Amino acid sequence: MRDRLSKLIESLFSIFLIVAILGGGVVFLMYVTGIIAGGDFGNTLALNARNVMIPFFIRSAAIAILLGLVHHYVTGEHALTLDENE
Repeated sequence: MRDRLSKLIESLFSIFLIVAILGGGVVFLMYVTGIIAGGDFGNTLALNARNVMIPFFIRSAAIAILLGLVHHYVTGEHALTLDENE
């Protein structure tokens, strides 16, 4: 049961982390497009990125961090744990 829960949490962590990282790229492209386009369209695009997109991706990153902490708690290990068998 603990192994299945660990795998599920790992999968969800990976999904939310990928969404957050790719979201940063999307926001970057929106800002660059807004700078290139300029004018009202560029302003609207940049404001849309700031007000709509960034909060969504910040929440995704926060959920990924929470899942990572839960994974450490469930497995009882962390990235720097040494195994005597290895």
